[in-house]
Amino acid sequence: MKILQRVFFGLFAALVVSNSLQAHEFWMEPENPSVSVGDTLKIKLRVGQHLKGNQQPYIESWFEEFQIRDAEGMRPVKGMQGDMPAFAMKVRAPGLQVVNYVSSTDDLRYRSREQFERFIEYEGLTGVLERHQERGLPELGFREDYVRCAKALAVGGTAEGQDLLVGMPLELLAEENPYLTKSTSLPVRLFWQGEPLSDIQIRIFHRGGDTEETTVRTDTEGRAQIPLTASGFFLLNAVHMLEVEQKNGAVWKSYWASLSFTYQ
Repeated sequence: MKILQRVFFGLFAALVVSNSLQAHEFWMEPENPSVSVGDTLKIKLRVGQHLKGNQQPYIESWFEEFQIRDAEGMRPVKGMQGDMPAFAMKVRAPGLQVVNYVSSTDDLRYRSREQFERFIEYEGLTGVLERHQERGLPELGFREDYVRCAKALAVGGTAEGQDLLVGMPLELLAEENPYLTKSTSLPVRLFWQGEPLSDIQIRIFHRGGDTEETTVRTDTEGRAQIPLTASGFFLLNAVHMLEVEQKNGAVWKSYWASLSFTYQ
């Protein structure tokens, strides 16, 4: 009976949540960022804006990759259709827990020029509007494919360890451990297909008391400094756009990288 309920819920959730996938950010948020070895680490998948959004269930067709890395190596995330939170696994080894998720490709259609322009401006995507015009593309009715590349850092027993590149197409890497750093800023680096990506905006969301938003841009080596202004939950988000011509009519493909952690 429980299996049938989960399958039914998963199908129902797919209908409800799919409408929200066009919202801005997608991220992973641990219910508790620090748990003991042997206890269950639970992480919610969220999609929305300004750190507010719907929770997304575990649906296998929605992702290409979902896994966790610890001191003992990598293991895939296992769940049942419709599980929420989508991630619930016992911590097997002490240290930093690195969880990553690569979504399946989805697409959206722009209904107005203003909608596209707002997106480009918000994500700081320089040159995209100019290339759109140079390619002779329509002002509305065109499609964009998109892929989510999310990573979350959590603690299992101890915070020892370091973030690492896990091979996502677009990936944010914390070059210091946010759970151990004594600095007032966190160095991060953005990679596209394993190579540093320069001049890309990183939007910083911080939930302490209120939710705050700031932006920085990556330098010529793909690096940026993230101000750690106060304790709380941090989400970093970056977008990279590619010119494409797909059979579904998509003329752009965007990749969204997120990195989430708690600074104490």
